[in-house]
Amino acid sequence: MIPEWLTTLAAAGSAALVNAASTDVWQAARERFARLLGRGDPDRTEAATRRLDDLHRVAREPGNERELAEARRAWRLRLQDLLEENPDAADELRCAIAELPPPRPVSAAIRQDNRAYDHGTVNAVAIGDLTVHPTRPAASDG
Repeated sequence: MIPEWLTTLAAAGSAALVNAASTDVWQAARERFARLLGRGDPDRTEAATRRLDDLHRVAREPGNERELAEARRAWRLRLQDLLEENPDAADELRCAIAELPPPRPVSAAIRQDNRAYDHGTVNAVAIGDLTVHPTRPAASDG
């Protein structure tokens, strides 16, 4: 099982990579992550380059928040797999992240309020994080 800090590092790498896909630093990020994912194997590097090119195409399309959220998830899983197989790649991933602009916040495109059990309110966000705000039960008329 992968340690939590490696999972967090993979998530940070994914967010930074997806953010970079729509910026002017993309070519450098593409080369750096292709090398990182390829681990010296030309076939793996080529496969990583194809996936990175697909990411770049998605990132350039307007109004694609859902696709970008899916890309962040997919790249997080790829990076987690990389770190699980090659824990020594963690420092290289940290350096790659440090060279990229900070990720922009994920915007919540759809918001809905739902009631939760135990008098809590759940604010569900279609793209982004789930936030739970506990509330106190209403005072009953006595």
